[in-house]
Amino acid sequence: MTSYLVTFSVGPVQGFIASARRSRDLWSGSWLLSELSKTCAKTLKEQGATLIFPHIQHDSDLIENSDFSVGNKIQVIVEADNLEHLKSHIDAAKQATHQRFREEAENAKNALSGFDNQLRLDIWNNQASDHHDDYVEIQVAWAKIDGDNGYHDAVQKVGRVLASRKATRDFKPSAITPYQPERMIPKSSLDGMRETVIQEDKQIKDGLRKKLSLSISEQLDVAGVVKRLGFGKKAEQFTPITRVMSDAWISEIAQKQPDKLDNIKHTYEELVRLVVATRVKGNTENNKSIYSDFPYDAQLLYPSRLEVEIKKWQGRDDAIGDNLKRLKSALQPLYKQYGEPYRYGVLLLADGDRMGELLDKAKTQNEHQAITQALSNFAGQVAHTMRKNRGHCIYAGGDDVLGFVPLNTAYDCADSLQQLFSSSLKDVAKTLGVEEEKSPTLSVGIAICHIMTPLSVIRELAQHAEKHAKGDHVDETKNRETRRNALGILLSIRSGNDTKLRFNWNDAAGLEQFNQMIDWYRDRTIPSRVAYDIRAIHLRTCDFSDEYQPKEDTTLTLRQKIQSAELIRMLKQARTDKGEKIHSDIIEQLKVRGETVGLDRLADELIIARWLAAKTQRDLGKE
Repeated sequence: MTSYLVTFSVGPVQGFIASARRSRDLWSGSWLLSELSKTCAKTLKEQGATLIFPHIQHDSDLIENSDFSVGNKIQVIVEADNLEHLKSHIDAAKQATHQRFREEAENAKNALSGFDNQLRLDIWNNQASDHHDDYVEIQVAWAKIDGDNGYHDAVQKVGRVLASRKATRDFKPSAITPYQPERMIPKSSLDGMRETVIQEDKQIKDGLRKKLSLSISEQLDVAGVVKRLGFGKKAEQFTPITRVMSDAWISEIAQKQPDKLDNIKHTYEELVRLVVATRVKGNTENNKSIYSDFPYDAQLLYPSRLEVEIKKWQGRDDAIGDNLKRLKSALQPLYKQYGEPYRYGVLLLADGDRMGELLDKAKTQNEHQAITQALSNFAGQVAHTMRKNRGHCIYAGGDDVLGFVPLNTAYDCADSLQQLFSSSLKDVAKTLGVEEEKSPTLSVGIAICHIMTPLSVIRELAQHAEKHAKGDHVDETKNRETRRNALGILLSIRSGNDTKLRFNWNDAAGLEQFNQMIDWYRDRTIPSRVAYDIRAIHLRTCDFSDEYQPKEDTTLTLRQKIQSAELIRMLKQARTDKGEKIHSDIIEQLKVRGETVGLDRLADELIIARWLAAKTQRDLGKE
């Protein structure tokens, strides 16, 4: 028998996760990718393979729809008599993975029984057939483990081969001729790659629209339908982004006026019964959902969404219309007293740093498994950490994290995750001889986006935030910042430019000052306009020359002295929402911070701090 190291890459990640228009699409795509990888790992283990990644505690971790998340990379050791024997193991794993997707597609189709006349069954059968297997891409590389340093050499070789295989993967032609009738129909609205399985708009009844949560003219292929209907009761775990966004508003009312919230819940329950709203049951801690104070999707708590629904059902269904109007009447006094729920939320995306360097240190199978065990321990605690911060983990596999978080807890959640990651990997890194300053860290990107931003765009913005955190743009020779081990924040508002901010996690002074700014906004000890006034000072003075700077004065340039003087003048004239002067200690801290990082950076920090302090839309102004 010969030992082989085999690595599988299951995908495509873009197709399963990034192609999303609703919260359900994002959750289901992540879950689907994990389920496919889990099936692949389970099949290999049942054939006698030794799992390197994922690390599992019990065989039950790999059963269908278990809570255990698996990344899209599977690494195993297979004992085989020859290459043919090895390939039989690989083929069995591939077939089982493809079959797992087809089973979920069949389950989704069964959920649409009664709507056959509204589906393009020929297109469905073609996309879900055994021969149409391009939904799931599985790339495989293997190497023989041989010699004293065989395992480490095999790991290096497999990594190179798999990278080459991905770069030269096969592309099957999508059509025989450009004029095939079945190709001349609308494409899926999620990614535009495949034809829709939904009939023309005029043939789509309200029942199917409700079932699939279809908006006007929206189209879905088989994978899109699986995202909307797949995984049965397990899908009850997913939480719409609207519920996460409105959490601070709901919590405040639940604490101060629970009777008013009960009245809203009663009306919302009727709307759930009428299939206009949905219930939220997931994200549980000790068998209780953290959203149990208002276990609904919460999208109708937003005036704009509520008005759209009222107009939609006006004259069509009196029962629905009456309940929607009753909900509006119950919400109006709460809007006046507390403001509206803020229309922005956070998608958090995180990825480990220096993991490749750590894996290179592993020379043996046991050392490699120790790393994967540490990663699994981290991933297993991510959901709990996000729940503590009122967020919902969508995906946690290895060193990858994706989840929704409310604005007012986003920073604390990111900080908790990076601390958890560092502590989880610290011991194994030390055992492998990694210097403390080169130990693995977590770069976290958080994208602050509007409720109406498509989920695919939100995820793209979160990727930009994570990339900004990674700091590939940072010139370490000219900048106080270092690459990796950072928090990247991207604020994308609908009526202005995107604002980016980056903090290294080891920048204790900068992070402490940033947290202080958040507290100032929460306590309303500085006015909301101050950040924009600081930016105005920067724009007025940024082109001032330093030509007349005295040579003996090396502390501040002439321009910086002018900016500091203007900053102090403005802050002394400013007044808080209560009409009070800004405290002299706050003025001094802002002056020092401005001299340290510049007024442009200071303005960005204050702008984003204000958003992360918000609990209602009133805290954010009209935006």
